[in-house]
Amino acid sequence: MHELRRRVTNLSDRHLPGAVSALLLALSAWPLALGKALPYQDLPNHLAAVTVIQNLDLYPEFVFNGLAKTNSALFAWLLFVGRCVGLQGAARLFAFGVLAANAFVLPRFVLALTGSRKRMLVASTLMWPMVHNWFVSAGMLDFALAVPLSLAVLIVLQGQRHRPTLARGLSLVALTIVTWYAHVFPLLVVQMLVAIEVVVAKTPAARVATARAMIPPLLPATLLVVVSLHSQMRDTVGPMTGFANYQKILPVWELAYNLWAEWFWAFSKFTVTSVVPCVLLAWLGFSRRRESPPFFSPLALFVLLILYAFVPYIATNWFHVNSRFIPFLWVALLLRVPPELPRKTVAVLGLSAIFYSVGMGKDFVRLERERLEFTAGIPTVPERARLLPLLFRMSASSDNTRSLLHYWAYYVMEKHTAAPLLFAHSYSFPVMYREPPPRRFNHLPLEGFAPSTARPGDVCSRIFDGNVVVNDCDAAFRQAWFDFWAEATPLFDHLLLWEVTPEARALIPAVYHPVFERGRLAIYARLRTDAAR
Repeated sequence: MHELRRRVTNLSDRHLPGAVSALLLALSAWPLALGKALPYQDLPNHLAAVTVIQNLDLYPEFVFNGLAKTNSALFAWLLFVGRCVGLQGAARLFAFGVLAANAFVLPRFVLALTGSRKRMLVASTLMWPMVHNWFVSAGMLDFALAVPLSLAVLIVLQGQRHRPTLARGLSLVALTIVTWYAHVFPLLVVQMLVAIEVVVAKTPAARVATARAMIPPLLPATLLVVVSLHSQMRDTVGPMTGFANYQKILPVWELAYNLWAEWFWAFSKFTVTSVVPCVLLAWLGFSRRRESPPFFSPLALFVLLILYAFVPYIATNWFHVNSRFIPFLWVALLLRVPPELPRKTVAVLGLSAIFYSVGMGKDFVRLERERLEFTAGIPTVPERARLLPLLFRMSASSDNTRSLLHYWAYYVMEKHTAAPLLFAHSYSFPVMYREPPPRRFNHLPLEGFAPSTARPGDVCSRIFDGNVVVNDCDAAFRQAWFDFWAEATPLFDHLLLWEVTPEARALIPAVYHPVFERGRLAIYARLRTDAAR
């Protein structure tokens, strides 16, 4: 241990962050080599969207929205790099880039804003779950990339405020535009933090100097942010679906839980050791909350907490909106860590990181096995089938993501089947409905229909107006499925059923018959005589 400490001490400020980054990346990235596909929740949907873009003649119900907008980095990468290495290879490279960006930026962020090698090392023992964070596991890879890019913007801004140069200003312009292209939300947070930094400057002269150094390089990207926000505000997702509750504010207990689950935790109980750095960092940071590191003063920390608590969970076509403040709350606490920790504490953190890394690999293997079970029916589905996925359960091996939710996309990629669950309800996506489908078949209500109507009791639990009593549950259940099949049968010639309940299976129209059943998966086909009519 003494020899290791001596070698670390001898590393320069240039090489020490590199060594830390390499270790963080090694802990987080090695599971990417496991399996044929990545187990990230939303990623298959994005791969299906690219498949649709590449075959628009087969999907006349969709139109291509272009890539000149925020939240498009992943799609642009998949479209262009995918031509060389395939979609799965391009997705794996992009995911590796996201992990590398986090591993590269996080230690340098702490070093640049604290000026302390010791604090950087302490922070590094706590930041390893932030490299492969929950947004990566959820497949929100554009946002997951924009977070380290936005922290890099803050690093460069810190240099610009102390020694403004034209070259640094131009690099800020370029970096902020790249951040916006990945995702606008982290850039919005950066702009807010800069505004607060101007406000908390000690003298009027300091406020003017801070604003003069930092605000002009942000202006080009600010124009892009305004355009993006205007597009978001006029989004028609609500009227199109009649689905989302845009006023939902999470209860206190769920807010506290999500601070861990929607940043530190990955998939399942095998990565639960991430709770160790989470609890320790919360205690260390809160106990030193009065410290005022650059951009994350006590006022900034308070504002981030208030926004996290009171911003709705859903807004326009964004979900997990308040959760997007979570990364910035935790990096604010990273900047407040002490210069040293007890050796036993460091040892516990090290063991937690090893268990986390091994557990991540185990999850990748389990989730790949589950994906193979889900896609086993692909050979029985004909090319260009009108396939309707009905998932009665959206997760199994993963406790913290809905890992099964978009596995239907592999049928789109392999057989160019219908894509009724494609993200296509908003202008912000690369593809959109040419004409809005019936609300029942907009992907937002459609994906929730089967699990919320799996059994008669589920139907009654969704009714709050008192017009249906318990004795009517069976009738209400049958009527819900009757209405559904009346609209679905003419539109879809194949069904993909995952963990279908006996009650729901009994109500499948007789014109469909099973052509494949294995484990939890069943594929049904419509009778040819019915299709001919």
